[in-house]
Amino acid sequence: MVASKSPDPCSAKHPFPNFFSFWRKAKKPNEDSPPWTRLYRRFTLKELRLATDNFGLKIGQDGHYSVYKGFINGGFNETVAIKMYDNNSLISHGYFLSEMELPWKRDHPNVLSLIGYCIQGSHRYTVFEYMPHGNLHGQLHSKNDSKTLLSWKKRLEICIGAARGIEFLHSGNPLIIHRDIKPSNILLDNNWFAKISDFNLSKMVPTRLSDSDSHVSTVICGTLGYIDPEYIVSGLLTLKSDVYSFGVVLFEVLSARKPMERRILEEQGISVMQWWRQCVEDDRVGEIMDPHMTVEVAPDCLKAYADIAYKCSNERGSERPSMADVVKRLELILLFQECFEADLPFSPSWLASIAPSPKKNEPLSGVEFQDSDISVSDYDSEELLRD
Repeated sequence: MVASKSPDPCSAKHPFPNFFSFWRKAKKPNEDSPPWTRLYRRFTLKELRLATDNFGLKIGQDGHYSVYKGFINGGFNETVAIKMYDNNSLISHGYFLSEMELPWKRDHPNVLSLIGYCIQGSHRYTVFEYMPHGNLHGQLHSKNDSKTLLSWKKRLEICIGAARGIEFLHSGNPLIIHRDIKPSNILLDNNWFAKISDFNLSKMVPTRLSDSDSHVSTVICGTLGYIDPEYIVSGLLTLKSDVYSFGVVLFEVLSARKPMERRILEEQGISVMQWWRQCVEDDRVGEIMDPHMTVEVAPDCLKAYADIAYKCSNERGSERPSMADVVKRLELILLFQECFEADLPFSPSWLASIAPSPKKNEPLSGVEFQDSDISVSDYDSEELLRD
């Protein structure tokens, strides 16, 4: 197995040509230093303080880091996001290394571009391209009345972009399992183009993992509500673990409901995921839809989308599709919706295969839970699981 030299947080250069005019000539890195020190610009802390007005433009926060908006070179043409890691946390140091040691997987339009970094004493920073529209979570759940309501077509385009990014991570050698796919890690640029971000929990694995029977044993990590249930009970991580998480995202995009929402549990007596899947099984997909979406959705298009979300969120990983299959289906669904809006004939033959209600997958049984920090209260708290 290909292993990263950095501690697991849980147990093409970026096309910004103007940066080079601003960067001072860096010192030649030590030959024994990590490869990323030779691939990315090393900023000084003084430069980052100047770019962020002494870190006064805070735009986000996590348990182990804060994110600031910055303007490089004193202008507004080079807007960046700067992640400041907690300098008193070994976990934060591991997160920093995880972000830095995936440089060769950044060269894709649907993966957030890393621009540079800063190391000064115990302080660690990473510099990324700035995403003006924030993350998908904010767009789906913001209480701000002035926010742009995502149309059905725009939601499909965002899902396709995110799926392409995940498919890219699942290709190559080594493969990368993200382990924390969720709306808050899907960022949106000025054109609403989706980019996968936050590789703090990512795992690099050998290419043979593409075999559905292969796996990597790890301590359970991820965000409650999005973690693959098969991974939870067995501790076996596969590419299909990301597929499950993306299935949750697909349902969340359709319904604008969070997977840990209490209201469904109180009203229906079942979890949100159980409710989503039950609605698909009973051909009641319309009940899932975000009521704020006013644009008419082609009925077969809606059914096809729900079918993909249903298959991705199957409790058994072997029965989930690959991300390559998901991308192809979503692209066809978008084409179908566009033809529907333009009143043009289009009916892909595979739509007929999803006409019958899906069969309920058997629950995982006969498998003992591995040691982990998971408990009922953990699920209620919607906290991030990290070891």
